[in-house]
This record gives sequence, structure tokens and C-alpha cells, in this order.
Amino acid sequence: MTIFLAARLLLAYSNTYNPNIYSSFVKLNSIVRPPLRDQIALTIAWMQKLNRDDKFLKVLEILSQSWMQRRRARIWYKALGRTKDKDRIIEPYFIQPAALERGNYAIAYCHSTKQVRTFKVERITSIQLREDTYSIPKDFDANKYFGTAWGIAVYGKPENIKLRFDKEVGRIAQETRWHPSQVTEMQPDGSALVTFKLSITAEFINFIMWWGEKVEVLQPASLRKDVAGIAKNILDFYNKKGED
Repeated sequence: MTIFLAARLLLAYSNTYNPNIYSSFVKLNSIVRPPLRDQIALTIAWMQKLNRDDKFLKVLEILSQSWMQRRRARIWYKALGRTKDKDRIIEPYFIQPAALERGNYAIAYCHSTKQVRTFKVERITSIQLREDTYSIPKDFDANKYFGTAWGIAVYGKPENIKLRFDKEVGRIAQETRWHPSQVTEMQPDGSALVTFKLSITAEFINFIMWWGEKVEVLQPASLRKDVAGIAKNILDFYNKKGED
């Protein structure tokens, strides 16, 4: 059952066909008994219908080698909003899939910026494995690194956030654990007060906006103001389009 759930999650997350993943599930499925084996086989077969991106697979393969063998890599990276790629020398600390962003990310020390940065694998246009080696700091823990993040973006200081989910979606908030820091308190009217301790990022604001009027930001005041401003801009945009 664990293999089946993993296969289904991977199918929902992945946007390209990966023959290595396919092969791994085929091997694992050989030890599962029917009828579960049949369901896993159907999921595996559906994976084969995904588009294949050989360039991405090659980049991911070399990046994985760099990480596993602790060898530096030279990458050509096209950052968001840039028209040209830029070469960098990196030392991968971790490779993280991100379900919300439908992408893969490398957490790596960048020699250009002298900082630990996040690189989206899909934006790496080319990669070369180098012979010189590196060491990952002993105090680096990927679980702690992402502990205060909503998604893949890690920046800013964690803040205390409180949201009110109205009674129509209060039960969803009670049933769902979106973040390790989450504390949910059900109210007599069926609404839910949900608190988080995390950094406020664009991904988290998008999460709030997705719920529309069914979620109210109670604190911090700065986040409440930002969400209200975005809502007003959206309303103004559609009103203007309606006039056109």
C-alpha cells in the first residue's frame, strides 16, 4: 500500500516521464500481490504517457552525481525574469522536489554570491561535473532549513500568523495539516482559527488568496494589509476589463 500511495503521489507531482523512477516502481511492484499489484501497474503505465524531457533528466542525473559524490558542478542558470543564462560554480547540499511548484530544486552554496541559494533544476540550461570536491557543513539539516518555509522559498524571519477559516471551510482546516507549526482551534460556530509560525512568502500569500473571502488574515497587520491590497488590485483589474 505504501508503494501504491508513493506511486500515486509521484504521478500527481511529476510533470515529466522519468525512466529511472519508472524502473524503480516496476521492481518494487514485483513483490506486491494482486489486486494491489494491478493498481500499481496501471499507475506505472500511466506514468509512461507523461512527456519526456531528456535535457532535464540529464541535468538532474549530473546534479545528483555532484551531490552524492560531493563534487562541485558548473551550471548555466537562467533565473526568472532573465533573458540570458549565467554560469556559476555550486556545491549542492540537497535536492528537494516541490509539489506546490511542480518542480525540483537544488539547495546549494553558490561561489558567485558566497551564499546558500535555491536553484530550480528546470532553469539549469547546462551542467558540468567538476573534479574538485567539497564538504557539506555538519550543521546543515534540510528538515530544519525548510522548517519555517511554506514551500520551497526560504527567506525572511518566521512570524506568528493567525487566520480565520469561516464555517464553510472550517472542517477542512481541522482535517488538513498544511505545515508542521500549524495549530487549529475549532470555534463554536464551525469556523477555525489557524496559527502558523513561518516566513511570509509569495507562496503563502497565494495560499491565502486561493481561499478568497472564506479566509481572513487576523495577524500580522502587515500581511492583512498586503492581502487586502492584492484583492483590491484584482477587483480594479476586472472592473477595468469590464469597462473596456
